[in-house]
Amino acid sequence: MSIPLKEKADQMLEMFLTINEEFRWQHNLSKHFAALIYMQKKKEFDKGRIDNVIKVIKENTGMFSCYRGNPMFILAMLLCSEFNNPEEKFMKMLEYDKKLRKAGFKNSQYLAIANYTLLLTCEDSLIDSRITKAYEIYREMRKNHPWLTSGDDYPLSILIAGFDRSVNTIEEYYTKLNQEGFSKGNGLQLLSHILSFSNEEVEVTVKRCKRLYDKLRENRLKIYSNYYAALGLISLLEDNNGIVAGDLIELSRYLNSLKKYKWLGKGMNVLLASAMVSEKYIKEKEKTNSLIDTTINISIETLIAAQTSALIAGMTVSVAAASSAN
Repeated sequence: MSIPLKEKADQMLEMFLTINEEFRWQHNLSKHFAALIYMQKKKEFDKGRIDNVIKVIKENTGMFSCYRGNPMFILAMLLCSEFNNPEEKFMKMLEYDKKLRKAGFKNSQYLAIANYTLLLTCEDSLIDSRITKAYEIYREMRKNHPWLTSGDDYPLSILIAGFDRSVNTIEEYYTKLNQEGFSKGNGLQLLSHILSFSNEEVEVTVKRCKRLYDKLRENRLKIYSNYYAALGLISLLEDNNGIVAGDLIELSRYLNSLKKYKWLGKGMNVLLASAMVSEKYIKEKEKTNSLIDTTINISIETLIAAQTSALIAGMTVSVAAASSAN
């Protein structure tokens, strides 16, 4: 593992400790995600700004709004880390929300992240066409996988709509990945969505993904389906000499050794490490003006935000089910 990656991991830990002290009652996964984002953007964490955005969200939404609950802290944090005028940007999101619902998107905790994805990746003049295309893509996804496709696919449909990618390509990835041994389900569908951003042949990217999966398993970092997204982020990068995979493994091991991260589990730490490693290599390509066979402006943070929201939702459902059983 390179020294810069270890330093970033240490910075992320320091940021988490700060955020954890300021927001004791927020979900731990949300705070770890916030630490990742602020570390990567080299932004100073300002509790007052986030509190103010949360206040604006509460003042402008109803009790059962998808912008409240678990997504509220994540959304406020993302807006504050990205924009100098986060309150104005949220009001813009409320305008987009009306358009999203009119197009057919339903109230869902994932709609908040999908809306942020729209804000972050689309020019205002293209919003209407992006939303229309995104919902068409979502409907095609649902047609192919009616039992898998739901609100958690909203953010990816927004991203995919911004690029020349067909649902047929996504379906080809899904089929070939399954043939390589990847389990069918929501995790594989998300992995297929992420890999569809590659400009390489489907077979090439799938084989690279399988090699990475096997390499992680050989190093006792077996990835289960709910963390397949980590494989996707790294598989978008060329890694003929195995350096990228090596950095991912070493960084994941280092995170597993840290007390505050060990409890997250190997899967979540590989996901965090994949975000850090992929950002490092994408930036290196940009500095050298080298061509990269992937779309380098894919919003990694929105992908991780969607994954974090899904994990928190899953945990919330599990806790609720356990409570009702008792």
